[in-house]
Amino acid sequence: MGNSKTIVSDPQFQKTSKNAESIIIIQGESNDLANEFFTYSLNFKKSAHIITEHLFSSHPDISKLDTYFFSLAYLYRHSLELILKAIGFQYIKEQSERKKFITDTFHNLVEILQEVSPHIQDQIENNRGAYNWLVSLFNDMALKDKESDSFRYPFGITVIKDEDPFSDVPKQYSIKAFFDKQTHIDLIAFVCKMEVAFNILSNYYSDIPKIVEDYKKYKPLFLEEGGSYYGQSVVGYSYSRNRFYPYVKAYTESADILHQYMTKKKKTKSSLFIPMCYLYRNGIELAIKEILFEECSLDHQSAIKKIKEKKHSILALWNSIKSDVVRHAGTSDDDAHLRNVEKYIKQLHDFDGASDKFRYPTNKDLQLHYNKPKKFDVDNVAEFFGQLSYFLHGVCLMMSAQNEMQADIEAEYRAQMPNEYDYFDY
Repeated sequence: MGNSKTIVSDPQFQKTSKNAESIIIIQGESNDLANEFFTYSLNFKKSAHIITEHLFSSHPDISKLDTYFFSLAYLYRHSLELILKAIGFQYIKEQSERKKFITDTFHNLVEILQEVSPHIQDQIENNRGAYNWLVSLFNDMALKDKESDSFRYPFGITVIKDEDPFSDVPKQYSIKAFFDKQTHIDLIAFVCKMEVAFNILSNYYSDIPKIVEDYKKYKPLFLEEGGSYYGQSVVGYSYSRNRFYPYVKAYTESADILHQYMTKKKKTKSSLFIPMCYLYRNGIELAIKEILFEECSLDHQSAIKKIKEKKHSILALWNSIKSDVVRHAGTSDDDAHLRNVEKYIKQLHDFDGASDKFRYPTNKDLQLHYNKPKKFDVDNVAEFFGQLSYFLHGVCLMMSAQNEMQADIEAEYRAQMPNEYDYFDY
């Protein structure tokens, strides 16, 4: 693959080069699931910390503070979920009980902490104040992000009317923006709270009787408002409600930051590669959903239905927008460029169809994703994602421009209609 962002005819997601500094080998430890989850938690937390450092560089960019908040918050939030599950796996040993633990708690931090707390009573009693603060923080977090999706997507989808089995009336869906009003989040306080929460849980995992006092500096509020002008994220603009673009930008550019960091500091690739891939992968999913929801010819209900049904399937989502892309591009289904794009889509789908290969060390059945050594070329993978992201962004811009032009023509036509009617005598 080349060094440009142009779609190539022979993309190879798993291609490796002879450049040893760009190669990473991933292999899990099937006999130590707790350590696997703990390692992932450390990697996601480290990635969040690097994004934070980038945001608070010598010349903070206000627009990035507002946009990157979504990817940053997800990285921190996911690191807490992973380390909580790591604690659980230290004490829950039977496979059936482990599956029940995962199924019963899902992504809910409050419930995961409740499940593991009986196993860590000595650590809790050693610092009851820290535990109570953690419980309050997680309870407040659950009001905004119980299912770990408030920072991955712009809105949630609910069924407001079930399909009637005795009629042809289809299901009806509604969407609700996760941030439906402008909110000025104290980003510095948010980051500090996430770091403190992780430190408390890390002590539980390592069974270290260390007293963490830092929690006393912060209110156990998940998204506390306030902060300085250059230390806050403003989200939930009313004029961009339910829009995908800030999320696409946040995830894709945050992944770029991690890749650039690995390029400069080669030794970090073992810890940053998986989070980088997840950010890129979610950016691709968001980009396709942006086209589906905002630019395709589907009506509102049909678009929501497809997003709900296709879930994380890159291939199914692509198939949902392909006909509209072909029509807007003025080409055909067998266009060579589109066939090349579909090679990217197919390879990514085949490798990570459920969007969990770069999110957890195991699948839902707790089978390791990388039970055998898997070799990746960091630069090649980043380039693969970058080329597909660039293409989808270009498609979205093209379709948006054409849709706006069509809307202007229709508006002008409607405005002229009454004048034309004046010529007719009814």
